[in-house]
Amino acid sequence: MKILTKLLTLNFDFGLFVLLAIGFIAFTIIGTVSHESGHYVVARCLGYEAGINYKSTYFFLKDTNDEAFIKSHWQLNKKQIKAKQTFPDQEKWDSLLLKRQHDSFWITLGGAMQTMLTGTIGLILLFFLRRRYFSSQKLPFFLWVLIFVTLFWLRQAANFFVGVTNLMLHGSIRSHSDEFILAGYLNFPRWSISIITASIALIVLAFVIFKFIPQKQRLTFILAGLVGGVSGYLLWLTFFGKFIMP
Repeated sequence: MKILTKLLTLNFDFGLFVLLAIGFIAFTIIGTVSHESGHYVVARCLGYEAGINYKSTYFFLKDTNDEAFIKSHWQLNKKQIKAKQTFPDQEKWDSLLLKRQHDSFWITLGGAMQTMLTGTIGLILLFFLRRRYFSSQKLPFFLWVLIFVTLFWLRQAANFFVGVTNLMLHGSIRSHSDEFILAGYLNFPRWSISIITASIALIVLAFVIFKFIPQKQRLTFILAGLVGGVSGYLLWLTFFGKFIMP
C-alpha cells in the first residue's frame, strides 16, 4: 500500500484531464492513419498502386492484366485451388501468387514497424530529455507531445487485448491485426508476435508513467488515457472516420 501511495497520488486535475483526453483522441487518430501510411509506403516501393482509408490500406498490381488474371483464375478454379489440384495456367498463377504473398508480408510488416519505430524514437528522445522530466512538477506541452509519440507502442497492447476480448466473447479471435497475419506468414504460433510486442508495449507504458510523468499528474494521465483512448477508437473507427476518409 505504501509503495502504491508513493507511485500514485490521488491528485486529479480536471483541466489537465480534458487536455490529455483530447490529446489521446487526436493521437489515436494520428496513430491509426500513420500506421496505414507505413503499409502504403512499402506497397508503393514494391510497385503497387495503393490507397488509404480511415482504417486500412488497399493495394493492387499496376499491371492490370496480371491483376485481372489473378481474380479471374480464382473465380474459375476456386475448387481446384482449394483442393490443391492442377488447373490451366497454374504455373503463372503460382508465380503471381507467390510474389503477392511475399510482397504482402513486407507490406503488412511496414505498418507495424512504422508504429513501433515511431514509439521507439519517442522513447529515445525521452531519455535525452530525462533531466527536464525528472525536474518538472508539471510537464509543459512539448514534453507531453513526446510522451504521446512514445505511446504509439500502445497499439500493440490494444491489438492484443482486442484479440483476447474477441476470444472470450465469441470463442474466436476475429481479428485481422498485423501481428496475427505476420505470425501466419512466418508459421509462428498465432499469438506469439502479439504477446511479445504487447508485453514490450506494457513495459514502455509502465516506464513512461512511473519515470517520466510527475507523481501529482499520474492519476490524471491514466484516467485521461482510458477515456481518450476508448473515445478516440470509437469516434474514428466507428462513427466519423468512414465519412472523413472513406
